[in-house]
Amino acid sequence: MMTMREIEAMTFQQKLDKLRKGIVIPPPERMQRNLDEEKVYEIASQYTTRGSFREGSKTAYNWAQRRGRLEEFCEHMEPAKRGPKSCAE
Repeated sequence: MMTMREIEAMTFQQKLDKLRKGIVIPPPERMQRNLDEEKVYEIASQYTTRGSFREGSKTAYNWAQRRGRLEEFCEHMEPAKRGPKSCAE
């Protein structure tokens, strides 16, 4: 992974060449985002459903999921509502 200094030193053309090769350069705000348990819990507490958490903050959701702590961070959320059950008669 490239450092912030390396990215800042690159010209636009160099960044474009890397993108064409399939190398994605993350935006600076994403490079500096260090998540920990408290930050992820704070982010998760802003959402009422898992779906909104997953869509609204993918990085925090994935952080919790990779560490097997998703249940813990989502326990305050509403359970998913499913559509009406079919009646097989």
